[in-house]
Amino acid sequence: MAEEKVRRSLLLKTALEILRDAGTKVQPSQVLEEIQRRVALTPRELSLDNSGESRFDRAIGFDTGYAATIGWTSKIGGWSITDAGIEALVTYPDPDDLQAEFNRLYGEIDQRRKQALQSLSGVEHFIATTLQLVEPGSWTSHDDLGELADTSARQVADFLAGTKVKLPNSYRVLNADGTVPAEEFLNAAYRGVDLQQRLANEGVEFGTNRRASQAQRLSASVLKELLKDRAEEAAKGTSTLLRRAWMVRGTSVDGFNLVHAWLENSYVSLNVSQLSDTVVDPGLTYDDLKQLVETAYQHKSYAYRAQRVEELERFIRQMRQGDLVLTPMEGRVYIGRVEGRAYFEHEASRSNLRRYVGWFNADDPIAGSALRAPVPALLQSQAYVVELTEAYDQLAALVPATVEEAPPLVRTPELPQRTLSLRPVTAELAASLLMDQAELRKIADLLWERKQVIFYGPPGTGKTYLARELAAHLTEDGAFKLVQFHPSYTYEDFFEGFRPEPGGSGTLTFTLRAGPFRDFAEVAAANPSTAYVLIIDEINRANLAKVFGELYFLLEYRDSSISLQYSPDKEFTLPQNLFLIGTMNTADRSIARIDTAMRRRFSFIELDPRIPPVQGLLARWLAVHNLPNEPALLLDALNSRLADVDVDAVIGPSYLMKESIYRRVDGLDSVWQYEIMPLLEDLFYGQRDLSEHYGLESLRKAIASQ
Repeated sequence: MAEEKVRRSLLLKTALEILRDAGTKVQPSQVLEEIQRRVALTPRELSLDNSGESRFDRAIGFDTGYAATIGWTSKIGGWSITDAGIEALVTYPDPDDLQAEFNRLYGEIDQRRKQALQSLSGVEHFIATTLQLVEPGSWTSHDDLGELADTSARQVADFLAGTKVKLPNSYRVLNADGTVPAEEFLNAAYRGVDLQQRLANEGVEFGTNRRASQAQRLSASVLKELLKDRAEEAAKGTSTLLRRAWMVRGTSVDGFNLVHAWLENSYVSLNVSQLSDTVVDPGLTYDDLKQLVETAYQHKSYAYRAQRVEELERFIRQMRQGDLVLTPMEGRVYIGRVEGRAYFEHEASRSNLRRYVGWFNADDPIAGSALRAPVPALLQSQAYVVELTEAYDQLAALVPATVEEAPPLVRTPELPQRTLSLRPVTAELAASLLMDQAELRKIADLLWERKQVIFYGPPGTGKTYLARELAAHLTEDGAFKLVQFHPSYTYEDFFEGFRPEPGGSGTLTFTLRAGPFRDFAEVAAANPSTAYVLIIDEINRANLAKVFGELYFLLEYRDSSISLQYSPDKEFTLPQNLFLIGTMNTADRSIARIDTAMRRRFSFIELDPRIPPVQGLLARWLAVHNLPNEPALLLDALNSRLADVDVDAVIGPSYLMKESIYRRVDGLDSVWQYEIMPLLEDLFYGQRDLSEHYGLESLRKAIASQ
């Protein structure tokens, strides 16, 4: 332990010397590389901790953050050393002495903050409520909050800097003269952030002296009146503050995953590269927004433009400060709170429309499997912005009561653009599906090569389940969608058609609307390096020639384009990254067979209980759940008898893969009597001796005799 302290003192001194020698702002990665050149790091310092980061990286991140707190360094726009830091190097040339002074100064500040937290613990809620009133384009000061809370400005500053819960809008609290507080008085979440630029993006005006306009300051008297108005609204039940929640998707934006940057830099964003900063004008109406999109994206289809208008309307005009925001990545979910209005970042090509977000769990994401309905279904939307307000209470419960102060983040370089691919079939996926990994790989390879496959087989073989699980694994969150065909389904339902809308004076007008396939294709075309999988359940229940129309041609010739019957002015191409999985029940005699033209455009994968990957599935499931093997033997015996009569009449294992069946003594008998036998009676309509051949008693006798 003593040796570790000595080493840490050496690393701190070396980091400060590197910043002094540079004489300018330095990127964190450059500092870390230079440390490794100047100091022979020990194996333990180079080893990785539980977060996957080297221990010396973590130590430097912590100590340079603490050095910013005591005024020795700055982390805004890069790392640099202050005059106080240079003076400390001169005064304390010995690393141990330097570390001792470092600890003394930080200890004083830490003690002061603890006193402030203890002193103001009773008014924390009051300060948090007051800060909600400080909207984008305005600011207040420590002095104003101190006056309202009947304490000093210094105590308020120490309180905001020391609290482990980052209070929303606390970065809008400045010094009374309008200057940004020294890093010593900033919460850890805001150290290293150019707060002047952030506030300027929100509309706060700064003079050449780097001071915010006093005209935009919310003084103690103004805040007092606003609090009074808020209390009156609450008493009358007329408060206009609505609690809302949103999902913003960022894992595939022009082939880039932006979520890492969002988490590190506290924001979410949309790509509006064709628009200007006019889009964030506070006076912009919905019609204005629609006109901007229609003009800027006139080279895109009407369906794409409609999607963009709705997403921008949600992001700019409907989303509010204080709303919860969620973003999924790789099966995990990150949650935060919106901290400002939308602003335009000119230097960012793929993320130029932004909102600041205070993330609650950037280092500890929530497993997507832990979310309850309706959130999982809502997250499957392909839109970039989805409202989740109906699940607000569930999401609010996921917000941690406290957010531990984290070390300043070391910026990572932007990840390279991904290339189009399907994720590999893993042993974990095969184990979860209880299927052979090699068989699943064959299916994935066939989907990649042909782009269109159909799972066909008798009922109960898990066609839809396998399609959903496979699609979810092979591509990104939200990049697969399911539609179900039925006899009345048409081209207008599936792709595009005219729909009635209310007009003026009680009249009706007809507007061209995109269906789920066109919408999905537009999203896929906008992100060509991400695989999108459309599942068409019960594909042969519809009149396929009527539903697909001229799209038949594109299913075979993806490199070509065609003119569409309802929008002939612009050629349409089916994206190469759009994959189709259909499911087809072979037992239902009332369903149309697939015609030759459609059959040529799909590869057909049989799911049958007598052949892999379904063969033996029930036995494996029973073994995993520590249940007797009798149901698997009964099903095999049943299918053996059925196949002698009609190969399409066999029964899949799904009927017997429900744990509830085995919690009852008569569970198996019940399923056989009320689910399996009625199905067989329909398949063999008119036969009177079905129970003798396929009943449970008959099959049990046959098994016993064997």
